[in-house]
Amino acid sequence: MLLQLLQSLGVSLGDALLYLVMTSVLLLSIGFTIAMQLGNSYCTRRSLRNLQNVGSVSSNMKDQYNSEFDLPPGTAVDGPMQIKALYLHPVKSCGPIEVDRALLTKTGFMYDRCFALATENTEKDNAAASTWRFISQRTKPLMSLVKTELWVPRQEIDPTDKNVQSSGCLVMRFDDPDTPTWVTRLDAFCQTWNPFATPEVSFIVPLHIESYLADKTKTDLKTFGIHSRDAMGLDFGGIPSVAAALPKLKRFLEIPEGQRLTLFKCTPDTLVRTDKNLAPLAHIGSPAVHGYTDQQPININSLSSVHAVSALLPAENQPMNALRFRANIWITNAPAFEEETWKRYRILPKSGVTLRRAAVAPTLSVVCRTSRCTMPNVNPDKGIFDTDIPLPGKKRGKPQPSTTLVEHRTIETGNKSALGYLGMHCVPEDSSLKTAEEQGLGLYVEVGDEIQVIDRGTHLYGSTGDNY
Repeated sequence: MLLQLLQSLGVSLGDALLYLVMTSVLLLSIGFTIAMQLGNSYCTRRSLRNLQNVGSVSSNMKDQYNSEFDLPPGTAVDGPMQIKALYLHPVKSCGPIEVDRALLTKTGFMYDRCFALATENTEKDNAAASTWRFISQRTKPLMSLVKTELWVPRQEIDPTDKNVQSSGCLVMRFDDPDTPTWVTRLDAFCQTWNPFATPEVSFIVPLHIESYLADKTKTDLKTFGIHSRDAMGLDFGGIPSVAAALPKLKRFLEIPEGQRLTLFKCTPDTLVRTDKNLAPLAHIGSPAVHGYTDQQPININSLSSVHAVSALLPAENQPMNALRFRANIWITNAPAFEEETWKRYRILPKSGVTLRRAAVAPTLSVVCRTSRCTMPNVNPDKGIFDTDIPLPGKKRGKPQPSTTLVEHRTIETGNKSALGYLGMHCVPEDSSLKTAEEQGLGLYVEVGDEIQVIDRGTHLYGSTGDNY
């Protein structure tokens, strides 16, 4: 029937197909053009043209479940302990960034926990409470699905680029909580070439605020609560790119419509001294300081320790993703829980390094075990709390892995509220930082570096001074 109609009009089937293809190409071109102009993800990527992503190309933890990392306590091992992976967590409690090298500073790795999301405090009956309070996966498990990327200027750069002037930027991404439109679907397709990809919201957060931008957007220094202490930070909620994304981020995190959300940035002036689990000044040189980390600047953990705990979990909760524990440094080739005997260690640079770094081995003091909270119960791939299978007659299962940690890893009494212990807190020592500064080079730590233990001893959470 269609062929007869075309013939009656004097149009061949080949010509008709050609017209159809040309029309389709024209419509798709128009659609792609609109998506490129209006698409959130495309506009974000276009703004990064003078920057480079510092994240690892592929994950060093992709084989984390292999049995080669099953090293029970007391296992004899050959060769040195090594750094398997390095992680930064730029926004406290949001998704991490895996890197191949990281710059060590007095306050930990650069860019780690330098931002924090906070909501308006609605506890009207508590007049002493801060106006703002940080949020974490303890109450907002979907924060684990907020992805982060770190972008820094390229060698050949455009000095007029505002992201270059800000020394780079952080990119935050999350699934669009609103009903998809054809523009958002096309934008997602342009970025992934997957017609079924979920549209994302992405926005740029400058790493540093120039004075003219701070004045224009009224980026004020404000106080907000983190656990039982008051912290301070620059309120980035007025920066146009951040302000535009916050309403959608509120909906994604299921924050009530009437409660405000903002993003705080730590500055050198807002650092505070560590007041518990203190390392001796004879080792670290000057008192430890921190920004939005929980007291200590660096967290180190062992893959074999995670395997040992994973083996104790109910079968339905195995294997356990090590990234639940949000360490900065992951080591291998050490028996499980070996790190709990360390008092001091140095990081020996691997051979064959091509990127410049200070010719000094970073030295760190180990101050205490990491007392765990409910956050490891969050499945970082799904943004939900995990439990085991409920017992007969029970509607809910027990939270995991915290239930197992409490039973098997309550190995000290330092923190009465601890849900078990796993991992160690560390403080960089001034001596290696000073040497790196004198050389005019950064004190970098890289994947493949070796761990050399200097001193060993016992630990008790909450102790201070020489009894750390």
